[in-house]
Amino acid sequence: MREPIRPLLQPSLTDLPRGPHGLARERVTGSQRQRLLYAMTAVVADKGYITATVADVTARAGVSRKTFYELFADKEECFIAAAETGRELMVKRLEASFARSSTQSFSPVATLRASIRAFLGLLAEEPEFAKAFFLETAAAGGPAREHQDACRTWFAESMRAWHHRIPGHRSVPHETYMAAADATHEAVCRLLRQGRVGEVPALEDAVLYICLALMGVANPAEDEG
Repeated sequence: MREPIRPLLQPSLTDLPRGPHGLARERVTGSQRQRLLYAMTAVVADKGYITATVADVTARAGVSRKTFYELFADKEECFIAAAETGRELMVKRLEASFARSSTQSFSPVATLRASIRAFLGLLAEEPEFAKAFFLETAAAGGPAREHQDACRTWFAESMRAWHHRIPGHRSVPHETYMAAADATHEAVCRLLRQGRVGEVPALEDAVLYICLALMGVANPAEDEG
């Protein structure tokens, strides 16, 4: 049986004991920081970045306002830290999934499909993360958007790496891969804006079609049809 996967940004350090304890300061700070990042994600997903307040986040995390400002300069810095940490965890989890797919005897198109399925499935399993960082990053602006751009660049580079492994692949402009990432991003955001995060995995065929069409790769399944 597959072990349950811990949600992205969910604190991995256990709750601190009440009252005096002998835990190292680093452990205490690490736990508090994790709880604040997780709370920031949940609050922003629920209320939106503009409406969310530091008080909302500290109440959700069970951390004092004083502690918040010892760890972060303001709401923006906390949100950016949550976005960066979440992106790193997402990429790590997806790369592990992609690696498993590439070791199986799939055709190139089936391998790409499996990777797209893993990406869309993760977003459906992480509705707070998806809503907070796919929809609300634009409201945060500036540095926060840089982290979202980095996520789309990673997606584009993954497409490029897959495409270049196909023998005799057709050369396409580099921006083609970013176009595939942008189209996928917008398709996901449209469903999130409509409150249909559970339907994100149903985009699998559309995203596969977009990627293959842009890269000029034939889909054997369509040829057979």
